[in-house]
Amino acid sequence: MKKIIVIFVVAAVSIFLSASDAVSLWSGLGVPPFPKKWRSFTHVKSMVIPDKNHGLYGFHHIYANKGSINTLKKGGSYPEGAEFVGVFYDVVTEKDGSITQGKKLFYVYMRKADAAKQTGGWHYAAYDPQGNYLKKDVKKECFECHIAAKDSDYIYSKFIE
Repeated sequence: MKKIIVIFVVAAVSIFLSASDAVSLWSGLGVPPFPKKWRSFTHVKSMVIPDKNHGLYGFHHIYANKGSINTLKKGGSYPEGAEFVGVFYDVVTEKDGSITQGKKLFYVYMRKADAAKQTGGWHYAAYDPQGNYLKKDVKKECFECHIAAKDSDYIYSKFIE
């Protein structure tokens, strides 16, 4: 019986690892689920990077869940489960010279998890406009940029009344 249980556990772990190898920094949870309730989060920031050669080109709209707002307002370390979603849109210059947002480009996601030691206690993920996970090297493509915001627990956004 022990041998059958061991074989079952090894098989289950193998299946799990093959599905999650792209996101090992997500603490073994596999592909992080897209936060479907992000629209209930509080809008905390908007900005635009109009340079198409910049890695974060586009209109950015940043949203924070309820568990993030107090820390965002007062500062300090974010609690476990704090979440941020960024929605990026194309930058469109109209004939009259006004700049508007165009089609949705992608989403970014951060979730506070103390177990994510290699990335400052945060899980990072990116998704296409339909919410499908985009395979990224989150340590290199996300966390290395956020190191500059270490004094604010790796969050660039500031709460604006």
